[in-house]
This record gives sequence, C-alpha cells and structure tokens, in this order.
Amino acid sequence: MKYIFLIIPLIAGLFMRGYQFRERFGYTHDNDLAGWVIKDIAIDKHLRLIGQLTSSPGIYIGGLFYYLQVPFYWLANMDPIGGVLLVVGIGLLGVASMYYVAGFIPSLIYAVSFLISNTEREVVPTTPVFLWSIWFFHTFVQLWKGNKRWLYVAAILVSLIWHFNLALILGAPLLIIAFLKHAKSYSPREILLPILLCFVLNLPLLVFEVRHGFTQTKALFGTLTTVGGKSVYTDRLGKFTQTIRYILRNANRIFVDDSIKVNQWVVPLIILAGILLFSGWCWLILGWIALYIAFFSLHPLPLSEYYLNGMTIVWILGAGWLLNKLPKPVAAILLTLFLYHNLARLFSYQTNHAGYVERKAIVNFIREDALKNNYPCVAVSYITSPGNNFGYRYWFWWYGLKTMRPDSLAPVYTIVFPHSYVDRMDKTFGSLGLIFPDYSRYTKEGIIKSCSIPDQNLTESMFGFTK
Repeated sequence: MKYIFLIIPLIAGLFMRGYQFRERFGYTHDNDLAGWVIKDIAIDKHLRLIGQLTSSPGIYIGGLFYYLQVPFYWLANMDPIGGVLLVVGIGLLGVASMYYVAGFIPSLIYAVSFLISNTEREVVPTTPVFLWSIWFFHTFVQLWKGNKRWLYVAAILVSLIWHFNLALILGAPLLIIAFLKHAKSYSPREILLPILLCFVLNLPLLVFEVRHGFTQTKALFGTLTTVGGKSVYTDRLGKFTQTIRYILRNANRIFVDDSIKVNQWVVPLIILAGILLFSGWCWLILGWIALYIAFFSLHPLPLSEYYLNGMTIVWILGAGWLLNKLPKPVAAILLTLFLYHNLARLFSYQTNHAGYVERKAIVNFIREDALKNNYPCVAVSYITSPGNNFGYRYWFWWYGLKTMRPDSLAPVYTIVFPHSYVDRMDKTFGSLGLIFPDYSRYTKEGIIKSCSIPDQNLTESMFGFTK
C-alpha cells in the first residue's frame, strides 16, 4: 500500500516525457556525435574509455552514458530514437526515487515540472544529473545517521561524477562531512572496501590518463585558473551576481514559465523559508547552495545554467516540505494550479521543427533521389549559421549513403536552415530546406571518379570524437 500512490506521479511523468517524443527530439550535434560513439562501440567493437569533449578544453566526459544507450540502439536497429527510450526511463526512475526519498508531493512536482521533464528529454550525458542528486541527498542523510552501508552508495555516486557532470564534485565535501561524523566507528575494512569500489569503477579514467600522460588531470587544474593562458572572468562581483541570477532563474522555471511576471526572488525565498521552518536538513540545503555559489563565483570559465542542475532538486524538496505543512485544501489548490500551468507549458511549447523527424527525413530524401538518379555517392553542403551543419552525418551512415566533399565532382545537395537564408528552395522538411543539385552539370565519368575514393563522411575528429 505504501507505493500505491506512486502510480500517479509515474503516469504523469511518463506523459510529460513521452508526449510527442519523436517530434520533440531536438537531435543536435551532441546526438550526432553520440551516434558515432555508440556505433564505434556496438558495430566496430571498440572498447572506448571516454566520451565526448566537454566545454572545458582538454577534458572529456566518461563513456558510461554511451554504453547505456547501446542496448536501446540495438532495439531500435541503431536508430537514435533508442536513446530517447533510455532518457524516458531515467526520468521515470527519478520520479520513483523522489517518491522513495521524499514522498508523494515532491515526486509529483518532479514528474510534472516542465523544466525537469523537458531537460530529461535531452539525450545527453548530463540527463541523469537530477537522478544522481536525489540519491546524493538521501545518501548524505543515511551517512549522517550512521548507516555505514551507504558508504558504498557514496562511492558509486562519486564514481559517476566523471560520467555525468564534473560540477557534481561540489557535493563531495558534504559527503565527507557526513562520513567524518561517525568516522571513529568505522573499521578499516568498512572504509577500504568502498575506496576499492570507487577505484574499480574509475579504472577507465585511470587507464586513459596513464595512456595519455594525464592530459585530463592537467587540463582540469588548468581550467581552475586560466583558459588558454588567460583568465576568462576577472569581474568577481559580476560573476557572483550572474551565478545568483542563474540559480534564481532555474528555481523559478521549475514551477512557472518565464511569461509569468513574478519577481525572481519571490518563489525561491518562499521555498527557503519553508526549508528553514520545516526541515531538519536546512543547514545541508544552505551548505549545498553555498558551495555552488562560492565555486562558480570564483571559477574563471563562463557559466552555463546546466552546471547548476546538480542543486535543482533542493527547490523541489523545499516545496514538498512546505506544501506538506500547509492546510490540505490550500496545498491541493496550489498543486492543481501547478499541474494545470505545467501541462499548458507542455502543450504550448514550440519546437523549431529542425530535429530528429526533419533531419532523418531530409537525409532519406537525398538517399532516394540519389538512387533514382543512379548516383553511387553524393556531396552535401550547408547554408546555415555556425554549428547548425551538424546533426546529419550519422544519418548518412545509417542510410548507407556514401558522401563526398562539395568540391568533388559528385552532385551537391544543399541543406538550408533557416529558410530565410535563401530566396528559393526545392523542397522543405519543417524548418529545413533542400536545394537539389544542378543535375545537368554532372557527368557520369566525373561522378564515378569522385565516388571511387573512400567515404568522406567522417574523416576528421568531431567534438573530440576519434577512432
């Protein structure tokens, strides 16, 4: 009976994450890159030690998230839509975990929040961060209470940081504090075994570092002070205010859309008041927030909002504690308004119609047109803004379409995004446009000559991807 009410947030969570899952699959360069990494693992049988390059120069994320996608890609015949099945499952696991850790109301907020559910639609290594954070909180509580077995969970969580988001390391001092509270009661065996577990789980990173002269370790220490020999952010006050602004914005977006004009401090301050009044863990929450503020205020790199996702659940936990203390009719009204508002956000959300559905369709059309014209290969050019020419290369491999460079003698198909970049297009696929080759200018001999060389689809590294 304890878990009977879990059905409600699970159904709500599945709907929020699964509604129009194909149409809303953005499919950007990160997904294109992931496809190549997963192909390298699943098809080419390459045991990869690392994933993609992060925004910090020289630092790579771990490979776990790509390995997790492999069985889902297999189920989908190597179609990237398999990755969506994985992240939906991660999201539902997050809903169930929040129910186990904090109860019905926080799990319902987690399930229905448009910000949370939309983030968990993204097939990227940072997607499990919310799930990780839930178990981080619970592990701290258990260690603080003296439950020694949770030291093994702490070892697993620390080992996962490299695979998900390096910013999660900011929570490590809190786990150390919880451990030190009962450190004298631990036997050497109870300490050494979790350390050994952490060592084993981090072997891929250690092997990579030994093989490559500890390049990541050096790069990590380098980013703590400078980038390319120069400090990026010297205005500490400006960086502090930016960090606060991002934290407040993330907190508000859990509950309300930006279109609702509420002072950015109102919702966070109400929740913080609830935490201070009704939670015995207020000092943990405040310490958690303070660690993020202090680090990113001093860190020289530009701040991206997803770096702060590791502390997002504190606002959900706080809202849950607050609502549980309010009169039930008041709590029911607030929850109903929250549900209605976030469902409205889901239904009104506008995609750019240049994602999974459209990119798959445009490459398939190029393949069919090439077959119709007996082209053994094609060339592809792009008329778009920088960065938007990615997200197609995996599809060319998936459809078995050999591609050459535009300066070859192979017929050139031109992909346009957005439409406004050109005056004329021959065919459109949502927001994507396609300009056909000038069929008359290509000769059979020239095409055969161009197509005789190896496939040029992936001949250089792509955001750190190499064989």
